[in-house]
Amino acid sequence: MTKQELSKIISGLDHYYQYSDDYSVVKRGRQEIQFVMDELSKLFNKKSEQLEFYNEFTPEGSRYLQSYIDELKAEGN
Repeated sequence: MTKQELSKIISGLDHYYQYSDDYSVVKRGRQEIQFVMDELSKLFNKKSEQLEFYNEFTPEGSRYLQSYIDELKAEGN
């Protein structure tokens, strides 16, 4: 999968699935996120790079904290 393809998938995710009352929505959301994280690990060696890419295509309230990414970078990951 290319970065462009993955960016479209990330942009189209239901980033608020965890707030649903319907367990099937929650389950599907978890599966989609797991798929995205697996694909990110194939494209990027460092977790910090994976999360920075993810954040580029994610709404503000669903992004990983920059402080967490900075900690990963400081650890060399």
